[in-house]
Parts: sequence; structure tokens; C-alpha cells
Amino acid sequence: MISCRLSFAWLLLVTSLPVFGQVGRDWGIERRSYVDPTSGVSITEMATAGVNDNLYFHFSNFTADNRYLIFSSTRTGTPQFFRAEIATGRIVQLTDSPGGSLRGLCPDHTNAERVYLIRNAEVIALNIHDFSERRIATIPQPFIGGFQQPTLSGDGKALTITKQLDADNWEIGLVDIASGQYRPVIRQGFRIGHVQHSPTDPVIFYVWETGGYAPQRTWLVNTDGSGNRPFYARTDQKTWFTPLKEWITHEAWVEKTGEMTMINDKQGVMLVDRNGQARMVIEGDYWHVAARPDGQFMVIDDNKGRLWLLETATGNRRLLATGLRDTVRSVHAHASFDRRGDYVQFHTGRTQETIAIIDLRQLPVMKWK
Repeated sequence: MISCRLSFAWLLLVTSLPVFGQVGRDWGIERRSYVDPTSGVSITEMATAGVNDNLYFHFSNFTADNRYLIFSSTRTGTPQFFRAEIATGRIVQLTDSPGGSLRGLCPDHTNAERVYLIRNAEVIALNIHDFSERRIATIPQPFIGGFQQPTLSGDGKALTITKQLDADNWEIGLVDIASGQYRPVIRQGFRIGHVQHSPTDPVIFYVWETGGYAPQRTWLVNTDGSGNRPFYARTDQKTWFTPLKEWITHEAWVEKTGEMTMINDKQGVMLVDRNGQARMVIEGDYWHVAARPDGQFMVIDDNKGRLWLLETATGNRRLLATGLRDTVRSVHAHASFDRRGDYVQFHTGRTQETIAIIDLRQLPVMKWK
């Protein structure tokens, strides 16, 4: 009887732990700092081995306690997820999954120890301290793929999931984290992209993804599947900035306000309120934008490889970094803030493709313009 109990306990232990060999591997400290020759700002590149990239920028890449930056790297031969400790720079491996099986990761803003990821069709809760895993749910058929980076509801109780049903149809669904239940929210007969659960309201944002102009790019749907409607929309063709329509892209919620930042292609950076009303914060040809949690500042980049800090109320900006892109490494900065607004993190190709941070508390004195 004792032997049976021990065997059963051991089985439970084994099934709660990852089975991949390099999970938990300590990769040491790789960070290196330099001063940007144009801005005078000190920049720290966090990783040197392999090709390193940040998560998508529509939420913070930092853990809830601001201790770690989560990123992906090919240093093992396949893309895996890692944590980099901000205070020390120490890098530790979080996953060791077969190549092509990881579909996205989302830090839990309500629990500093937990991130959520999709491996194949399984939704996994991963403890980044002891590396234990819990399978939350399996995304139900039908699907032919199309899994994107999940996002977490503001209360931390549900994950928003995307899947492609067949050649012509896509679906957004919600996974209840406590029960593992999957519930469809909406199906569309076009490619769905940039799906993001609002941090403040029971709504989900998504776009009609065409890689360019769409008849209506931005959409909102209530989490119960009702109220599907255009979000930011302009109907007066005389005000369109192109012969087809405005090209709106690279959208991201503002964590504490429920507003959203958007790029109006080749026109400028917009801030859109809950009702879809927009104002242009700054005009210019910018590429990506994300706001500090309180919305008072934004970080933006341009196609010339420059990174800027933007004051939302005034539209004033200051240069943070240059040389993020070169003729070989056409990287997307996908910059965002940490949880407190102390750091900006971004993807850079200055000397190699990697991730970098800027401590905004240490910026040199400089006039805004």
C-alpha cells in the first residue's frame, strides 16, 4: 500500500514538471551597454547568443513584478522563450519545445511567476521560477492552425485565442483559466489579426488583416459575442489620405485608460478613445507605437531606425536611439514599456538582432522638441 501511494505521488510530480532537457538552463550574463552617438542615451543590449527578439508589443514584455524581461531566442537551434533579469542581466531558459510547436506567449499581469503559452494546440501556464507547467486547455477542433499570441483579460481570468478554421474562416475564442472551458466569441470570413483583449473593458479588438489596405481595418466585439462593430472608422472619402482608404496599423491598448494607440500610415500617431474617436498626437512617418501604462508617454520608431519618446499631451518628442535597422537586419523595433514606466524595451539590429532596454530614469538632460 505504501509503495502504491509513493508511486502515485511520483507520477503526479513528474506530470507537473517539464520534460524538456534545457528548461531552467542558466545561460549566464551577456548584457553590454553603449551610449548612442546621436542621442547620448545609454542603451543596454541584453543578449548576444543567437537571434533574439521580443514578444509582440501590444502588452508589456515584463513580468508583473518588473523583475524579468521575457524574450525569444534561437540560441539552441529553435526559437524558445527565456527570461532576463533586469537587475543582473542573467538569462535563464524557460522552454525547450520541438521546433515550430510554440505559437505565442503572454506574461500574466496578475501573477509575477506565471506566463501563458501555446504549444501546438495546448494552452499552458508556465511557472518561470520552478518551471512547472499546467495545461489549461486544448484548443478544440476544427482548425488548420492560425494560432496567434494570446492576450489576457484585465482581471486575469480569461485568455483570448485566435484560430483559423479553414481556408476562408477565422475565429476568436475565450479560454476560462479556472475551468479550461473554450467559448467561441466570433467567426469572420476574413483573416483576423492583432487580436487583443481590452485591459479595462469586456471587449476584444481585432483587425481585418490584409497586409495593406482593408475596407474596414479595426473592429471591436463584446466578449459575449455581441455588438460586433467597426472601431476607428472614417466614412467621408474626402478626408482619406490615400486613394483607397486610410491604412491603420500597429494598434495597442493603453493599459490603464482603455484607449488605444494606432499608426496612421505615413500620416502620424493617433490616440483613439473607447468610442472610436481619434486625435493625431504627432504627424510624421512612424512605424510602431506603444504607450506607457498611464498613457502619458509613448515610444515610437520610424523606418530610418530611430526610436523616440513622445509626450502624449503635447506631441513633443525626444530621440532615444538610432541605428536599429541596417541593410541586412530589417528589424521591427516593437518597442514597449515596463510595468511601471521606468524602462523602454525594443528589438534592435544595431550590430546583431537582439533585445535592448533603456532606463528612462537615467536619461541625460535634453530639450524636447
